[in-house]
Amino acid sequence: MLFDESFLRKLEALRFAVRRSIAGRREGERLTKRRGGSSGFVSHRSYSQGDEFRSIDWNLYGRLGQLYVKEFAREESLPVKLFVDTSRSMETKFDFARRLGAALALVANQEGNAIPLREVEELEIGDPFALPTVGRGLAIVVSDLWDESLRPSLLRLHAETAVIHVLSPEELEPSVAGKLRLVDSETGESCVRFVGDEERAEYRKLLAGHCAAWKRWCFDRDLNYLRCSTAAPLEEVVQVYLREAGVLE
Repeated sequence: MLFDESFLRKLEALRFAVRRSIAGRREGERLTKRRGGSSGFVSHRSYSQGDEFRSIDWNLYGRLGQLYVKEFAREESLPVKLFVDTSRSMETKFDFARRLGAALALVANQEGNAIPLREVEELEIGDPFALPTVGRGLAIVVSDLWDESLRPSLLRLHAETAVIHVLSPEELEPSVAGKLRLVDSETGESCVRFVGDEERAEYRKLLAGHCAAWKRWCFDRDLNYLRCSTAAPLEEVVQVYLREAGVLE
């Protein structure tokens, strides 16, 4: 089992924050069975033969002496697309990213969005990772964002987009020291470097700049950005971080 029963119950109470309004539902008509759907008053219009009496605003009739009906708009969840980075640099973060993706898929499927949970579970490091063109809806991308070429792909999504930037504790605060051989996980290229206090300080500075640049880039393009450590409890990421970022509610 991916999650315990307690966490599953908490997922059932969540929904995605991105929605659209569909006008035209009248008071008294049967509500949609779609989870999370709700309605809100939009306007009045003159009563027409065939309208249900339950839709008449009798308070307004008492004041004006004419029949008007209430019109409502119904909220509907938009299609959700989920993309989990499968590139080699994700190797130490992949289990966390895949479990996060599975949690989001469960929330999406409760709202009628078909994200096959099995596909998320069967993802493997080294699988092709590409972002296709996506129309309306919500696109969620879980990645370590080490590949700068991802930016043009994000712009092709054409959807409300949430970028979840996942980094491992070792990436956030390296503990290595001394003479080391460093290997690029994507290209396999290596080099020998001495790593001491100055090098780690410089790395932290570069990492802070890298994360700040991604956050600014997303902000300038109206993309939601959230950074989290894979050491953070998954429940906290879902229940707190994603809600604060405006992805879930």
